[in-house]
Amino acid sequence: MIVYPYKRIPEKISQSVPANWGIGRSDSGWMTAEVFYEYISKVFYPYLIAEGITFPVILFVDGHKSHLTYQLSVLCSNLAIEIIALYPNATRILQPADVAVFRPIKVAWRKAVRNWQSDHPGESLTKLSFAPLLDEVVKSSAKPDILVNGFKACGLYPLNADAIDYSKCLGSSKKNETFDNKI
Repeated sequence: MIVYPYKRIPEKISQSVPANWGIGRSDSGWMTAEVFYEYISKVFYPYLIAEGITFPVILFVDGHKSHLTYQLSVLCSNLAIEIIALYPNATRILQPADVAVFRPIKVAWRKAVRNWQSDHPGESLTKLSFAPLLDEVVKSSAKPDILVNGFKACGLYPLNADAIDYSKCLGSSKKNETFDNKI
């Protein structure tokens, strides 16, 4: 789902978003509890139904407050979606998208923007051209094997606590040395 900072999303922008994607709005353009609820009810659940996914399903979410509301828990319970909140702000360790997916997407995004700029000299990338360009990037870089490897690296599937890189939980070695020297 792309979240735009609008009171009302312009029709041209709505039409620029790929048909199988969700589109949301918030004052800030950031995910909110209301937008996430809308995503689950209008995008995620219909996608699961259309794909013939067997229920119940597990949905791992960041433990951020925008993902955890009473209304959402009731909705998900009614839809046979089990929400598992991961430790908040530990995305670099526990979230498959951060661990495996976002880096290739960021690299592909930079390349796509450079190509777009060379094809459109003197123009700025606008909200209208954002979604189609992002769609190309996702299709070219978010491959199934990368997603699977992200879940493995986080120890989420198959479940494996030893797969997690716990060294990322520690502070820098300089901090640890200072602590060790004081003991």
